[in-house]
Amino acid sequence: MSLSARVPSTAKTNLFVPAIYSAKVEEAVKSDLVAWGAFDTDRWSGELVKGDTLYIPKTNTVTATEVVVGSKANATNPLNTTGVTLTINKWYEAPVDVDDMTKRQQGANIETYAVNESRYGVSVAMDSSICDLFSSLGGYSTSAYGADGQTFTDDLALYLMQTLWESSVPKGDGQISWVVDPSTLVDMLKIDKLVAATYAASGGNLKNGVVGQSVYGGTVRITNNLTAASTGSYAVVAHKKAICGAAQIDKAWTWEYKDLHNTRYQAEALWGVTELRDTFGVPFYTRHA
Repeated sequence: MSLSARVPSTAKTNLFVPAIYSAKVEEAVKSDLVAWGAFDTDRWSGELVKGDTLYIPKTNTVTATEVVVGSKANATNPLNTTGVTLTINKWYEAPVDVDDMTKRQQGANIETYAVNESRYGVSVAMDSSICDLFSSLGGYSTSAYGADGQTFTDDLALYLMQTLWESSVPKGDGQISWVVDPSTLVDMLKIDKLVAATYAASGGNLKNGVVGQSVYGGTVRITNNLTAASTGSYAVVAHKKAICGAAQIDKAWTWEYKDLHNTRYQAEALWGVTELRDTFGVPFYTRHA
């Protein structure tokens, strides 16, 4: 249904009725970024002040043997495990340019939104680089446990946790996470004992994609940045030390190009990620990508 005619009829066409541009901006929808913070990305950056490669040695357990009087036991070797190589090989930026005329004539604070979107763009790239490693954890190779498009069930959760426990993953340090997508959270909410034991206690609150200590001692983290399989995506239940990462550059800056009559708002990061302990994570398929 159209509006009725104006009286006088020229009130709009001759600019007596203005069109107003709002100073309030509807920002782009952003997914929760939870993967980078779920893994071992906070202790290695300080060791990579120089260079592009960090070699991380690993020890292994040794086996005790029965004492035999009169004989010398063979020495054991706790250094018989190949170390991990963390290579800084990802350098991303997200520049936004705003010209001087637009800055002077703007109705909204464009600079603020330029900075926010630039930082978010780089953060998505860092988070996604972690998610890309999920499908190779636990001895898988671009695959995952179960069938693509499967529904998350209590039996599935128990099997995945049993797999971790059998790999001697620490159980009580609060560093196990379920990094899943919205379809998996919906499936979890249909499991009575999980709802009763966890969501009822916490109020079912989601804060920045984190549900809290939810499924068998693991923090549930919801993201839309999982790597897609076909029907579903590659999710994971993993200990923090399953994956490690380090950032050499992680900054945002502003620079005025006076000769070009514009200002650049930019975030950038230089980082690397790799598996640290393969058996400390088990990937599984989600129901919907």
